[in-house]
Amino acid sequence: MSRLDELPPDQRAALSLLLSKRKSYAEVAAMLAIPERAVQDRAQAALTMLAPGLARPVPADRRREIGDYMLAQQPSVADRLRTRTYLGGSEQARSWALALAGELAPLADGALPDIPPAALTPPGTAAGAPADPRGTPVSSLASAPAGEGPRSSRLGGALLLAAILVAIVVAVILISSGGGSSKKSATTTASTKTGPTVTAQLPLRSPNPASRSIGVVAVLSEKGKRAFYIEAQNLSPTHGFYYAIWLYNSPTSALALSRSPAVGADRRLAGGAPLPVNASQYREMLLTRETAARPTHPGRVVLSGPFTVGS
Repeated sequence: MSRLDELPPDQRAALSLLLSKRKSYAEVAAMLAIPERAVQDRAQAALTMLAPGLARPVPADRRREIGDYMLAQQPSVADRLRTRTYLGGSEQARSWALALAGELAPLADGALPDIPPAALTPPGTAAGAPADPRGTPVSSLASAPAGEGPRSSRLGGALLLAAILVAIVVAVILISSGGGSSKKSATTTASTKTGPTVTAQLPLRSPNPASRSIGVVAVLSEKGKRAFYIEAQNLSPTHGFYYAIWLYNSPTSALALSRSPAVGADRRLAGGAPLPVNASQYREMLLTRETAARPTHPGRVVLSGPFTVGS
């Protein structure tokens, strides 16, 4: 018998409304005429009861965070990324989340939130191996038809997933603060992890003051090799065009780094790629909309910001 059948009726009802009906805490509270916090407490208590042995080693505040994540109750991209990063780095938390996913599956209307793998490096990549330093020249953008997602930009190909996880934490910090920088936070983040270090945090903003699009770039370094990770939100979904990432000085001095992954209904873009050895010669980074298979210069600028490889 499923542990769901052993839950008190009020707790099971809360989970059913949150997952089967895709309601928020506030919506369920209005339906049941109880405080929103009471709905959250019932749901969180139910999750603990579904896998109590695995829940105990996870700190109480983290259990609440993971519970909100599993029930799709985190409103911001920054919160969801922060939780995914924690799950990827904590085997105890990840084990509990996987157990919850198995128990909650019968109630879920659609897929449950993704639980990241524990492995930090892609298959065939030795831990600690440096990223490929080569960028993608403009002529290479013709390798895929317009509108397709990139091959190189889907987590950067050769870029270490360990480096991506470091950058995700930095992106969370910056997006949470509206695109500003936090040197102290970045230093703390980098110092607690081995391997690649974050050498620069670069906010990207839209040239249109009315736009809600925002992004951030983290530059990572390891053994003299560099890579970047970009996180952006509130972008238009890609239909008939693709986004490209450029290093830029002037219309006659620009280098296309990669295509971005396709942007869907969540209006979010995330990915990375190696930086070329001459990246320090460029002063700006651009995110542009492109339709040409072989662009010779940047298209319409969606986001831009000063670029540096840091120290």
